[in-house]
Amino acid sequence: MNAKSHIFVLAFLAILFSASISYAQHGHDQTVASIPCDSTLPANLLNSERIEKKFGAYGIDVLYNSPHLRVSNLYDGKKITRTLAIVDYPENIDSSFSKEHEQVVNGGSIGSTFKAQGWKIEKKTIYLGELSPSVDYNALYKLMGNVTPQKLSIWMYIFYIQKNGKEYPYVTISEIYHPDYLSLADLRCISNDADVHLKQTKAVTHKLKKVTQLMTLKFNQQTNNK
Repeated sequence: MNAKSHIFVLAFLAILFSASISYAQHGHDQTVASIPCDSTLPANLLNSERIEKKFGAYGIDVLYNSPHLRVSNLYDGKKITRTLAIVDYPENIDSSFSKEHEQVVNGGSIGSTFKAQGWKIEKKTIYLGELSPSVDYNALYKLMGNVTPQKLSIWMYIFYIQKNGKEYPYVTISEIYHPDYLSLADLRCISNDADVHLKQTKAVTHKLKKVTQLMTLKFNQQTNNK
């Protein structure tokens, strides 16, 4: 075999080896992608239903409430916070759901209140991401069962309600989750179009500034205007 033929054979073998690795990696990726979501992650579950399904019980405490803002602690049967929910109320409440809104203002769970009254619920995602660890959140970490400072996943969405052929955007909700409850990977499993909402826009960055301030759980007269 001359030198040129030898080089050609080596090049051909290298191509075959590279293709084999690529195929094997593709097969591995396909296997990972096909792993089913956890049974607590169907998109149609309310957060309250998901907490109860995963931890056996659900409760809610409203930590702060005003005409435009609510901060709630959603916890399990051991009173461990599984979600901190920051809710921005709309400026105007349509008469079609004013009674439900009154129940929410009085401490009712948003999803459960509207579902009980026959409303169809849809969550339209604004942003999915993670918040960096910070000692500023020590009060929240404590409510979460004294977890060490660590990343917390967040889901921002508009809570839409539908009934009798009409749809209304009710509130904007930012939910911050206990690390053992919902990770960013879990949220991507729940949301079919998750990858579209991983990037921070200017509007999201502005909203996150408000959310992270409220995560300190230090409320005062200026809280509602932040």
